[in-house]
Amino acid sequence: MSLLTTWGYSLTDIDTLPDMMDADGFRTMTGRSDDEDRVNAEISAACAAIRNYVGWHLAPAEDCDFRTIASDRRVTRVGRDMLVQLPARYVTEVTSVSINGTEYESFYADPNGLLRVFDVPMVSRSDLVVIRYTAGLTGEMLAPISELIAHRVTHALAVPPGITSEASGGVSVTYNATWINNSRATALAGDNKELLVPYKVQGVF
Repeated sequence: MSLLTTWGYSLTDIDTLPDMMDADGFRTMTGRSDDEDRVNAEISAACAAIRNYVGWHLAPAEDCDFRTIASDRRVTRVGRDMLVQLPARYVTEVTSVSINGTEYESFYADPNGLLRVFDVPMVSRSDLVVIRYTAGLTGEMLAPISELIAHRVTHALAVPPGITSEASGGVSVTYNATWINNSRATALAGDNKELLVPYKVQGVF
């Protein structure tokens, strides 16, 4: 059982990535009692937008399998060491590192996903790098993300989907411009992105 994510690694113990909030949690936070099916749909949309912006699954904490090649832009060398930027933050454990089938036991990973493997000989650009690790938010660490999801969903529910300048035959309709611009659950405004900075995957060296 595993799930290949859109961010270039696999979650090894689950086959479906759950939303980071459910309709009950939304009602508890907001006091609203909107249609549950629409709430769940908007929650899913908001979760996907947030995860795509930060560049990894974010939550829950899961075992991950990252496979790449030595010429990947996320892999570089510093002296005799190899640095790998994992596609994750809040890395709590690295369980194994192998390069071209050779296991390495001397390494260090910081919580921001920067892995340093010590004393790695020169490798081919096509050599396979495989790293297994655990990363993700749990419990109270999710509070700021839950608040953001509730905020985005509330905006989405406040404005019904409209129509914008579409015509077919003799019928013409117009979408609600507010919904089109910033009231969608997926529309992360500037202050939303600022809140997500601590969770975003670090850039390439």
